Amino acid sequence: MFRLDLRLRLSPFFLLAWCALFASALPSSVAVQKTAMDLDGTPVDPFLAAAGKPVVLLFLRTDCPISNRYAPLIKQISSHFAGKVAFWLVYPSRSVSEEKIRQHLRDFGFQLPALRDPQHVLVAQAKVQVTPEVAVFDASHRLLYHGRIDDLYQDFGRARSAATTHELNDAIQAALSGKKPPPYAPAVGCFIAESE
Repeated sequence: MFRLDLRLRLSPFFLLAWCALFASALPSSVAVQKTAMDLDGTPVDPFLAAAGKPVVLLFLRTDCPISNRYAPLIKQISSHFAGKVAFWLVYPSRSVSEEKIRQHLRDFGFQLPALRDPQHVLVAQAKVQVTPEVAVFDASHRLLYHGRIDDLYQDFGRARSAATTHELNDAIQAALSGKKPPPYAPAVGCFIAESE
């Protein structure tokens, strides 16, 4: 009786230890695949889909005016580097629907693939905090740069007439050439809330 009781008490411990060991053996992309989804709800790993290419994740919100103002520049940059770099629009909001994102893509003429990141796995991997914010990964998918697209916005509601620095463009050039990326530059925009 004592042996049976001891086994019953220990078995949950061994089960948890086995699960932890099994989970640690999985590649990190599996975690991304379970949380980043396309607009049909299918798990997507943007890094697996872009094997051998630098990856740019552009974090947006459908209701962020600064994100929306950058739409023409995002389209221009992604068009310029098409075929050399994999671009993904990432919507980190947990509450926005797939249909609302599709409408946002139509309204702003985006032709880029879009992902939902409701569990903020890509947010954490890219170290972003606001929208719009970008993360540029090299062809080995190491994070080279995260931060603002350029310095058009000095603060929320305060914009220059034209940007004087172009961090996203410079970071992509660095990812393609192997040169040093620009230093981190904080983005101005709509905060990505943990509870959102």
